[in-house]
Amino acid sequence: MPFPKIYIDTMLLNWGDRLFHDPLRHVGAPRLSRVQIGSQAARVREQLARTLKHTPEVMVKITNRAASSQGMGAVRRHLRYISRNGRVELEDQDGQTIAGAAALQDLADAWQFGGWGIPETSTRREVFNILLSMPPGTARRAVRDAARDFAALEFGDGRDYVFAAHDDEAHPHVHLCVQVRGLDGRRLNPGKRDLQRWRERFAQQLQAHGVEANATSRRTRGATRRYPKQAVVYMLDRGETPRYWRAIATDTQRRAGWEAHYGVFAAWREMALAMAASREADDRRLAVEIVDFVRNMPVQQDGPLVAPMAPARRERSDRPLPDRGSQPNAGGPAVCR
Repeated sequence: MPFPKIYIDTMLLNWGDRLFHDPLRHVGAPRLSRVQIGSQAARVREQLARTLKHTPEVMVKITNRAASSQGMGAVRRHLRYISRNGRVELEDQDGQTIAGAAALQDLADAWQFGGWGIPETSTRREVFNILLSMPPGTARRAVRDAARDFAALEFGDGRDYVFAAHDDEAHPHVHLCVQVRGLDGRRLNPGKRDLQRWRERFAQQLQAHGVEANATSRRTRGATRRYPKQAVVYMLDRGETPRYWRAIATDTQRRAGWEAHYGVFAAWREMALAMAASREADDRRLAVEIVDFVRNMPVQQDGPLVAPMAPARRERSDRPLPDRGSQPNAGGPAVCR
């Protein structure tokens, strides 16, 4: 006998939280009503469907995270780079365009001497250089428009920024240069959760502009290949050896790292079991797709790290129903009241 929908939704929300978001680990996890659980479970199903069909993944990264000094000298060089010395148009937080070498110099002067100001040399980072990218073939105008909307949502509280769309490479991408200090003087200090939120928001804006986009972690997708930084690629193409070369991890090292993150396979398995026990045909179809997805993960290709998942059955009448007096407890935040 299939499980009640509220049970399936709760299990989906709990395990989906582990795969797609940072789970709420504090004791006082929020209590959700049936309507709230249903609404959030619907979003997890959408995320799940996008992931299973290998929807293109967005890339959002900070390109100057390791910089030790970011005074105006470094900022000026970066503005010249993303604008190709004034040949590529910049757009600021107010929608104003900056084109040409003279306008670029005016922008640099405004950043250096206006507002909080940026010293010529500094031991602190004064801007964040953020790269927003999509795979080749993505509509370039949509990437630019989505980047504009993303920047307005994240930094449109009075913080100065400019961005430039580059069309001279296969991957459509946008360089976003954001001042660290806002109007209130607070310094921007993004962490891992902020970067994940940025990826999710950029993907949402792309979807709003008609582009299929997803924002899941490499761990969730079983992806093992890590690409070298673009600057390293350029240097290798020129026959140069990077000064600070960090070797790319071997297959053995990558697999060892995956074995330490076994929980991702447990989450996929529990989601498949829950969906297979659903009364909805679409849920049972997703359960079968989950099994195929995990079997074909890149990390599994040289020999599975875990025993293959059993095919999800259409119905699981052999599995007892949960006690009506208790709530499903899968380690996640959703609790029905």
